[in-house]
Amino acid sequence: MPSRSRRGAHVRLILAALPLAFLLGLAPVDAGAAAEQTDCSAYAPDDPPGSTDAESLPARLLGAEEAHRVFASAGREPGAGVRVAVLDSGVTTRAGLVDVVEGPNFARKNELVFYHGSAVAGLIAGNARPGGKPVGVAPGAEVVDVRVYDQVAPTDTSEVGVTTGAVVDGLEWVAANANRLDIGVVNLSVNVEPSGALAAAIRRVESRDVVVVAASGNRPADDSDPLFSKYAEYRPGEDAVKDVFPAGYLDQVVAVNATADGYLVDGEPGEVRDWVLQSSATDVAAPTYRAVTLSANGSTCVLNQVATSWAAAEVSGVVALLRSWFPDENADQIVARLEATADGTVDGRTVLTGAGVVQPAEAMTRPLSPDRSGRIEQAAAEESRIPRATAPDPRTDPLALVRDRMVWWGLLGGAGLVLALLLRPVLARRRR
Repeated sequence: MPSRSRRGAHVRLILAALPLAFLLGLAPVDAGAAAEQTDCSAYAPDDPPGSTDAESLPARLLGAEEAHRVFASAGREPGAGVRVAVLDSGVTTRAGLVDVVEGPNFARKNELVFYHGSAVAGLIAGNARPGGKPVGVAPGAEVVDVRVYDQVAPTDTSEVGVTTGAVVDGLEWVAANANRLDIGVVNLSVNVEPSGALAAAIRRVESRDVVVVAASGNRPADDSDPLFSKYAEYRPGEDAVKDVFPAGYLDQVVAVNATADGYLVDGEPGEVRDWVLQSSATDVAAPTYRAVTLSANGSTCVLNQVATSWAAAEVSGVVALLRSWFPDENADQIVARLEATADGTVDGRTVLTGAGVVQPAEAMTRPLSPDRSGRIEQAAAEESRIPRATAPDPRTDPLALVRDRMVWWGLLGGAGLVLALLLRPVLARRRR
């Protein structure tokens, strides 16, 4: 396998890395409007399916429907022909709102006990609700359900939490079956301890031309998290790159952070560092607050969290769109498009958003030509941006100075004439 730079990996695993015991922001955000809709965590797996008519704020902010219209104009389904492996707590098949391909179960229970994997799958490929309101970024894609844990905090010995070993098993299975099942994306919204076996499994997946997606790390919620003592509060200069994995495997991973767009506290924008970690591993970002997705019972529901797991799932959906729209391009080329079109800052990459917030429609429509290694000529990338309207350049007029002087002499002459007319009666009386 050829050597690769930080941005030139044959395949990138977009990993939303989460603190060990605090997967994907499970604590609800305390914001006023959030209570108006049912949070996904409120449903039990055996509850009757419910629904929400709430707008998905991240879908609007990302312009998901614009990307869907591009597909519709070509007579295609958004994400069609792409399968996304979700290594998580399992995906619901109730209500039929996600097209699921059953994969292996490396957990202990057969039945679902936790909503997390269903929420991730819904964000990636949930079908639109009645009336057309969007759920998933790539509703035409299929999800391959690879269960690697039962729930984050097991309640008894019949359940298993998140472990490095199970994630390695899941990745090895994906690597062995990626070609047979046409898996083009892997989502890992988990954080585990690094190991040689984990690094090797990621390399095997990348060698199959698969892009994998997950999280750059949430701020620990309590002292049950091993990262709590170091990251409970934000400190200037914070960088979680060496503490959160798989996001820390820089050459193979595109890490995804979350933004706090739309989240307000007492009418003021929320501070994103209260919820996520800064990390130089961050490659791109996505908003998550008030996203609409699925719970374990098949209900459509709202996620009232700013969390990197949800952000990773959304980016997995964007990657599925790109793999569907550009079926002949490899993983390097897809990731190059993803990053080159992200809405970054003028100062370059940052530890909170990397190259910036992903832009699905822009990534599909901007005329870029990444080579097979994922490189894009900088000049070509800049020239391909949609030009902004500007005023035309003024033309040089050689007679302008002459005309200006004539105008001024005319004004002065006219003013003298007016003055003479005003003074004429006065001068006439004096002569009498």
